[in-house]
Parts: sequence; structure tokens; C-alpha cells
Amino acid sequence: MPPNPTSAPPAPFWQRLRSITLYPVRGAAFYTLLMLTLFVALLGALPGVGWLFKLVTWLAAYKYAFEILRATADGRMDPPESVLKVDGGVVWRLIALQLIYIVIVVFALVLGGPIVGLLTIAAIVFLQPGCIMSLAIDGSLSNALNPATSFGIVARVGWPYLAVFGLLFVIQASVATAGIWMAKFVPVILGGPLLNLVSFWGLFAAFHLMGYLVYQYHEELGYEPESHRNALPTLHNRDGELLERAQALVRDGHNEAAKETLRAEIRVRSVTPEVHELYHRLLRTDGSAAERSEHSRQYLNLLMIEKQETRALTVLRDAMNADPDFAPMQSEHAERLAERARLAGQSQLAVDVLRSLLRQSPRNPSAPRWALDAALLLVDRFGRDDEARALLEQALARCEDDSLREKLQAALKPLAPVKA
Repeated sequence: MPPNPTSAPPAPFWQRLRSITLYPVRGAAFYTLLMLTLFVALLGALPGVGWLFKLVTWLAAYKYAFEILRATADGRMDPPESVLKVDGGVVWRLIALQLIYIVIVVFALVLGGPIVGLLTIAAIVFLQPGCIMSLAIDGSLSNALNPATSFGIVARVGWPYLAVFGLLFVIQASVATAGIWMAKFVPVILGGPLLNLVSFWGLFAAFHLMGYLVYQYHEELGYEPESHRNALPTLHNRDGELLERAQALVRDGHNEAAKETLRAEIRVRSVTPEVHELYHRLLRTDGSAAERSEHSRQYLNLLMIEKQETRALTVLRDAMNADPDFAPMQSEHAERLAERARLAGQSQLAVDVLRSLLRQSPRNPSAPRWALDAALLLVDRFGRDDEARALLEQALARCEDDSLREKLQAALKPLAPVKA
């Protein structure tokens, strides 16, 4: 049961170490842990495709771990029942984050030698909890990669961040020690599943701990737990004060100072759409193209989560006017906005969004459907048959779904060029 937001503040995490340690063996987390261990043991042993099943299982584990982090950050201390609320793109962005860190470490080792490499590894390990918390809160990979975001979290939380960093190290060291012990004393047939079991325990406990840090220090981080939204006015009050300061700077002609004030807050915490709107207007007046596009993606993501699709369409239109290759952070949001634009009579915007998706993700399983929708609009609304035919032909070459291929062929048939 979620805590009452009007009651006492959350207990410090150091008073809940036992419950944090036992969290992975409670309720739905325990059943998920057992199921994942069983999948790795049985399906991972299949010849030829075992590695693929292991990869899929670990992706599912990280997806559930993110659900644990978000549920805990929102004040729900019971393990979540499902992973349906977490966008799979967040997990891919986490993997991208890890791969980028690996590349950075390799470059540091090659260019700077072992000392520089070790210092780089130490810095990444120290900043990683802040990166993961940032990614889980707002879904932005660029924010998570920005060291200023993690340092901002460290500055706002203080020494407890160091304590959490130490506890995460202890959890991971425990998993590594268990692996060494099992390799020496436990038969392989049992050691592998047991090691996976301990690894999943470490993953779930670590993400629960990071989620609890966000919950305990939600005011400092500017995060509003879901369980507090109907009773906690502090986030909106804080953003109201921020808007007043920024608007005063704008009135005095200090647009750059206003931008920097808003940028500093947006980088380190969650803010309301009103704050994003003012920052968006300032960037549109005087901001770099890259910064405008990145913030538009972040702002759009928040508006879609808040179900403010009308405002999101306006932001999308401005972003695409500035950058024809612009695409929202999540393809699902782009699809919904394209459909919303079509229904609102903004056919050109719908076509532009769909074609941008195709340019960015031509091999996405949904790409043939995007091409079909764009082609139908090009023919029905604009009479641009040649462009529509090119899109349909490209989609047919990549489409593997039989029913969709039939639709593509049916749409392409009346567009065939007339033979001389």
C-alpha cells in the first residue's frame, strides 16, 4: 500500500537495509526471479539459439528492474506485478549507455594508458547510479550521458549518494564473490542456475535501492512521486518560483540568463510542462539547432506522457519546420501524433512525421506500415503518385508480413507507371 503523502517523510534508506536486501525474494519479484532463472537454465542451453534466449531473458530482467526503480521512486514498496508500464526503449537506451561507456573506457586505455583508463572506469562507476536514475525518470539518453546531470544529483542528495554508491558496490561484489565460490565448489549443472539466481537478485536489489534514493530525496531532485500527486504541491510551487525568476529575466532583456536558469534545472530534475514551454520558446528565438531538437524530443516525450497531444502537435510542427529529419524520442508517440495530425487535417505534417520515421528506422518492423500510411496520404491529399510509388516499392522490398504485403501491393497497383 503506498504511503500517505501527508504522513511523516520516508524513512532513510539506511534504516531499511534489511528490507532492501530481501526485496527480490518478496511477492512478484521472487516469482519473476525464479522464472527468469528457469528460462536461462532451460532455454539458454539450447544449441545454436541458446545465446539469443539468454539475451532476451536479460532484456526482460532489465525491463522489470526499471519497473522496480520507477515503482519504488513513486512510493510503492511492493514489487510490481508486471512490466507493462515501462517503455522497452528505455532498456535499449540503458544498453546504449553501457556500450558508450565501454567505448569511452577503451579509448581512455588506448590513448592514455592504464592509469587514465582506471581513472576513467572509476569516474564512470561513480556516476553510473545517477545516470541510471536520470534515465529512468525522464527517459533521455543525452541527459543520462551528461556528467552534469549525475553531478547535479550528487550535489542535491549529498553524502547519502556516496553511501548508496558503496552499497551498490557491495551488492555487485557479493554477486561476483558468489560466482567465484560456485565455480570452485558447486557442480556446473547447479552452479550456473544458482549464479543467475544471485545475479538477478543483485540487479533487483540495486534498482530498488536507487529507486528508494529517488523517493527519499524526491523534493531535492524535483521529482513528484505518483502517490503524492494529489496532495503534494511542492513541485508545482517550486516550478512556479522558477518560472517567475526566468520570466523576470526575460522582461529585463536577459534571455541568455533565463535560458541558463531553466537549463540548469531541466538537466537535473523533472519539471512541469510550463517550464519546458518557456525554455522551448527561448530556444526557438535564440538557440542552437541541436539543442532545440534535443529539447523538443524531451518536451514532446513529457507532453505525450501527460496526454497533452494538442500541445505536442504544435511542438512537433515547430521542430519539423526547423529540422525535416526530426523524430520524437519514441516511435509509438510519433505514430500517435501522425494519426492525430491526419485527423486534424494536417496531412503534410502527418506525412513528414512518417517519412522522418522511415529515414531514421528503415528496418523497424513497423516501417512498411508507416510507408503505406504516408503513401495513401500522398495520393489522396496531394496527388503525389510518384513519391507514393517509391515509398511503396521500398516497403515491399523489406516487408515480411504477408497480409501487409497484400495491402502494399493493392495500394501500388493503381500507381503503376503507364507504358508508352
